[in-house]
Amino acid sequence: MKLFKDDHPYISKRKWMQILLATSIMVLTLYAVAMVFSLCGSTYFILDYQNAQMDKIEAFLTEHKVMPMLNYLFSTLEFFIVCSFVLKKRTRIWYVLSFYGIRVTLAFLVRLPSVFNTLYALLFYIVVVVIEQFITNKKFLWKQFGFQMIRLAVGIAVTLILQAMILVIKAGYFDGVNHIQPLSSAFIYAIEYDIALSVILVTVSLYIDKGKGDNEEWTTYHNPGGSSQMSNQPSLKSNTKNLTKTQKNKIRWFYIKLYVIQLGTFLLVMVLPFLLGKVFEFLVMYLAFCVTRTILGFKYSLHYKKESLCVTVGVIVFGILSLVVPFFYVVLIIAVSLGVGLAVFLHLSYKYKGFYLFTRRAKPDKFAELCVIFDDDLSRKHVKSICVHRGLTNQEANLIADFAEGNNKSYLAKKYNYSEKTIERTINDCIDRLKLKD
Repeated sequence: MKLFKDDHPYISKRKWMQILLATSIMVLTLYAVAMVFSLCGSTYFILDYQNAQMDKIEAFLTEHKVMPMLNYLFSTLEFFIVCSFVLKKRTRIWYVLSFYGIRVTLAFLVRLPSVFNTLYALLFYIVVVVIEQFITNKKFLWKQFGFQMIRLAVGIAVTLILQAMILVIKAGYFDGVNHIQPLSSAFIYAIEYDIALSVILVTVSLYIDKGKGDNEEWTTYHNPGGSSQMSNQPSLKSNTKNLTKTQKNKIRWFYIKLYVIQLGTFLLVMVLPFLLGKVFEFLVMYLAFCVTRTILGFKYSLHYKKESLCVTVGVIVFGILSLVVPFFYVVLIIAVSLGVGLAVFLHLSYKYKGFYLFTRRAKPDKFAELCVIFDDDLSRKHVKSICVHRGLTNQEANLIADFAEGNNKSYLAKKYNYSEKTIERTINDCIDRLKLKD
């Protein structure tokens, strides 16, 4: 029997659904605000980017009449994203190569009207769906085909809405005419559009397919709430009635200190974005970070024991991200992506507990946690009985009992014939599940 089971992933499917939904809402809200500003005459979000090197490349490609080959790459990437949404799996590479190859060949052989691009893509989607049906089912199923056509309609609707919104935001107008863009602008549009399209279609797909498959995927095994690593303990605020005046004052000063440190840290983090002129870009990134971290659970994220180290690392990390995040008049969505990505990375750092920064500076005292869980009784019999009672397997209970007796990871790895990282991950997983039962 495997010591570690994969039925407790680092991030459950339910959490991914919540993260992607929150990300899609933030992206669409940001687009809606930017769209209103652009239509009202503001130039804050209007694309203002020109690259001399890209202009030279474009001139070279145009001179040699191969520029259309590059332009078709953008539509091919859109085809890959939408087709994967329709098929509910990653599109086969030979579909993508065929889509691109046939379109390029036709462009060199025949001069076709612009409307052909839309008809060509629509026809290719249908052909791929039919071929995939015969490959997967060995026959054609009309009911499944109908559902796939509905998904295709949804996918096309999302592409049209996003294209219209991004055009209004970046150009400040929408007249339904295909405007010729320089290569540098085309790349910016493609980055903005493809990331947004991917996020929104993945979100839509997860919610359309909600409840299908293994129900265990949809359960979460940890509490997303809490505001500290000791949040399994009773809240300080909830037990103040029976405290003395001195004790209540200490608690008040604790919270005052906490809020002052958090405010001071935020002001320090804001210094560089303010100097760079990226205040709004940073605030959007920071909001995305906070929302995602709240969804995943604040206590299930990387923390440092010393507040000074936490503040220092926070200032450095957000300072680097402030340099990386582009201005809104270049790309909007990267700010949201960076904020969400940082929160997910910190969560994985906590769950994996194998990264250098975590193991050296932020490692929690597992024995202290076990003492709290087992009421200072770490005898083998007591530990095993509590573990089994709270849903751990016999093998997991034995591992916790061995660890509680003071055996190190290298010994446990040899005993159970697993790597030290697997042992570390299993112990942490078991402790998290035990704490939920308190």
